[in-house]
Amino acid sequence: MSNHSHVPAPEMFQSKGMNRFLIGLLSVGIISLVIVLLVALIFPGERRQFIFSWLFAFLYFFTILIGCLFWILLHHATDSGWGIVVRRQMENLAMLVPWMLLFFIPIFLLRNDLWQWIADIGKPHLAPELKDKLAYFNLPIGPITIPFFWVRALFYFAYFIGAAFYFRSMSIKQDGDGDPKRSIQMRGVSFVALMLFAMCTTLMAFDWMASLDYRWASTMWGVYIFAGAAGSSMSLIILVVFGLKTVGYLSFVNEEHYHIMGKLLFCFSIFWGYIGFSQYMLIWYGNIPEETEWFLRRNIESWNTLSLVMVVGRFFIPFLYLLFEYTKRNSKFLAVISVWVLIMHLIDTYVTIMPFMHPTGVQIDILDLLCVFAIGCPLAFIFLTTLGKVGLFPSKDPRLLESLKLSN
Repeated sequence: MSNHSHVPAPEMFQSKGMNRFLIGLLSVGIISLVIVLLVALIFPGERRQFIFSWLFAFLYFFTILIGCLFWILLHHATDSGWGIVVRRQMENLAMLVPWMLLFFIPIFLLRNDLWQWIADIGKPHLAPELKDKLAYFNLPIGPITIPFFWVRALFYFAYFIGAAFYFRSMSIKQDGDGDPKRSIQMRGVSFVALMLFAMCTTLMAFDWMASLDYRWASTMWGVYIFAGAAGSSMSLIILVVFGLKTVGYLSFVNEEHYHIMGKLLFCFSIFWGYIGFSQYMLIWYGNIPEETEWFLRRNIESWNTLSLVMVVGRFFIPFLYLLFEYTKRNSKFLAVISVWVLIMHLIDTYVTIMPFMHPTGVQIDILDLLCVFAIGCPLAFIFLTTLGKVGLFPSKDPRLLESLKLSN
């Protein structure tokens, strides 16, 4: 364990001068939220469009935020030294997950407009595919039927929120007492937390996305969603660190740190492409109607064009861009591709959800954009207003000096 000599003093984010920007963020978020809710209440014909747009926006931000939690768990499980200086921003971003519980409320209230199987369960004759999966959705225990689908949803939130809170609170406590045992304790907890993360992410991907077509199945779906979440969350972490360094904080973050984050982004761009291709190839080769229907929806009309844009934009462009050492070490170049990856993740989520709403082709609705603002702007406001409550990096982590002297 290293001592704490020659390490920078703790830094606190000062939000002075940002009041107008923060008010603007909050105003855009509130106005967007009010508009989409009024549309859903006043125009019943738009209610289904609203809830699909809301689910799309919700899953976009939710996958990014749980991806930030993944990087925290991986950092502790591998006893990583390089990421000490940027880990606090992972923790701050992951602590936005509790707020996603509030944004989940409209999804629960309008669940019948999203999941076809909820309405089909009440029919006298169930489809064979639904009958086989009925216990997964509604678990019968004797004379009682437990809404297992919603019990799992509560468990997902309990885990993601609990894990985010635990690792951030332990990290902050270490800022106060500098006890190296906290690092060892977090490392031990991270192994169990990683297994729970894999389970919750996989089941969440099936519950909230794949079950929009309960007939469909893929053994690689959970990994595909994880790959997108890990890559997009690393992009957001890079942008947050870049933004803080640009305004004068985290001056010790150098091209070595950016290089590692760039390599991780490069790695998960390749991984996303590999999993996406493998899933498509295996389903195409198997040619089972229940499986191919998922891709048939996305290979017709303008959905096919958007799918091709996503393949090129999410894999080939980041791959070729990040192939060179210079683009991974240069913070500005890395920030540009990070924005690009976040845009591609938005398209990826859109292609996953919206074909169920518009099966004949892409029909971008104003509610799609408003829902993104209604969730994204409040999250950004909360992040910036809470950023100054704790230090910007773990100032007494025993491996901080190692992170500062990073060379790779």
